[in-house]
Amino acid sequence: MERAAYLSALIGRPWAVDGTGPDRFSCYGLFRLLQADLWSRPLPDVHVPADASRRWIMEMIARHGERQRWGEVEMPHGIITATDGAAVLMARVDRSAHIGAWLAGEGRIIHADDRIGVVVETPAEIRARGWGRLRFYHPASQD
Repeated sequence: MERAAYLSALIGRPWAVDGTGPDRFSCYGLFRLLQADLWSRPLPDVHVPADASRRWIMEMIARHGERQRWGEVEMPHGIITATDGAAVLMARVDRSAHIGAWLAGEGRIIHADDRIGVVVETPAEIRARGWGRLRFYHPASQD
């Protein structure tokens, strides 16, 4: 299946706290599927309890071993220099609580939002919805 058709088929699928697809997705479940299917990067499964708080999610993201395998992308003068498939960690304040994947060719981020499901948005649209801090990461082999 071509990329555009693959991505279009995901848009609008609902969010679920521990959704790994194909019908429902958490933000990490979608990110994990995309990494495997589009960029051939298998990632570990992470179980998120149904009663997980934002604080639990932030702490899990900060301490998870997989995070050490990704390096932050330098963004001179705010210009996004990340390559296709980069992880986008999003925060409302200073600690990440959400993840998406950078679609370089489209200039957009695909992510599973807890209110609207799988969506593709520009960084400006994501910031306007309250995710004021976006940080981009490449797998360590691309640093």
